[in-house]
Amino acid sequence: MKSMTGYGHAALEFESQSLSVEISSINKKGLEILVHLPREWQTLEREISELIRSKINRGRVRISITVSDLSQHGCSTFLDHNSVAQELESLRAFCSEQKIEFSPDASLVFRINSSIREQRFIPSVEQIKEALLATTVEASNAMVEMRTKEGKALHEDLLFRTNQLSTILEKVEKAVQGMAVEWKQKLLSRLKESGLDITDDDDKVSREVALFADKSDVSEEITRIRSHLEQFLDCLQTTGQVGRKLEFITQELLREFNTLGSKSIRTECSQLTIDAKVELEKIREQILNIE
Repeated sequence: MKSMTGYGHAALEFESQSLSVEISSINKKGLEILVHLPREWQTLEREISELIRSKINRGRVRISITVSDLSQHGCSTFLDHNSVAQELESLRAFCSEQKIEFSPDASLVFRINSSIREQRFIPSVEQIKEALLATTVEASNAMVEMRTKEGKALHEDLLFRTNQLSTILEKVEKAVQGMAVEWKQKLLSRLKESGLDITDDDDKVSREVALFADKSDVSEEITRIRSHLEQFLDCLQTTGQVGRKLEFITQELLREFNTLGSKSIRTECSQLTIDAKVELEKIREQILNIE
């Protein structure tokens, strides 16, 4: 079992460049991959996406790839005079042709110089491809490792809550015993209080008790709940993608407990049903993070 929450980072120095790959993932019903990398390397986006698809099945994954020039560290004020002058002249000529006012300032000079430096130090796709993909694999492995570790924690929590539900179900089984007899005694007591002399072997009373016993019988719900809990536990021991199946089983458990609660006339059963629904809500929230 894996969580859909994870993070991985890897870095590499390539010639005079520093390459950084960050990968983060959060929960999502399907698989969505967002890749952010320098435009010069856009052709690698598909390969990077396929690499991630080979490792995970669900989640929203964001991949951020950045590169910086190590040779210019500590030299942030470096200005390429000739190149910036050429760019300004080209821009001035363009503005003149288009009859646009040309008023360069320090901010424009800085942006042009930054763009020139970026274009110069970013390696070509052919140069960086092998190193970039290897670094991405390293970062993705770290992300998957974190998802696996988080998955183990979720597994332990879900196992605990499933055992809690089993305990609650056992208490419900004990609480519903003799419910029809109890209802019969209450019915006879109310009839006597109304002045009606009716005994417990009266046909009408027997029919009402039989009808109530049928309506309040929760044996089928208890059987189905027990079956769903066994299926849930089986899923917890299964490797691979189990999140959606666990979601379905949780919905079925909630439906059965709702039916069970609506049939019961005892306060104890109603409280146990509420306790079960609280546990199921916690389970549902946890399952949203499972792959």
